[in-house]
Amino acid sequence: MSNLRAQRALVNLGRNVKQARLARRLAMLDLAERASVSEKTIQRLERGDAGVGIGNLAAVLAALGEPDALAKILRIEDDAVGLSRALDGIPKRGISYVKRGRARAPDSRHEAEGDDDEGVGF
Repeated sequence: MSNLRAQRALVNLGRNVKQARLARRLAMLDLAERASVSEKTIQRLERGDAGVGIGNLAAVLAALGEPDALAKILRIEDDAVGLSRALDGIPKRGISYVKRGRARAPDSRHEAEGDDDEGVGF
């Protein structure tokens, strides 16, 4: 992997997975069995190996009791850059409306022509 920042992020993720496993007092083999992955996959994940599949990561997170952890990545409410860009797309001015005239009283000519017996008048 050529991107140094991405590699550091994976190493940090691996460290976090290891700390979570140890905090739960799980051996690598126990976590591997719970996640239905190999012990080698747990070792690679904890080292920050970029080749570990995202499905395996999701299974390990679920086995650690954090099944929604992946869904929290880059949520719009936590993504300052994404939120800022979304707000930039909102128009600066409000929507303008056509000015409408005031309501007028009914024309008196229609009333004088005679009452209409069909219907109810209000």
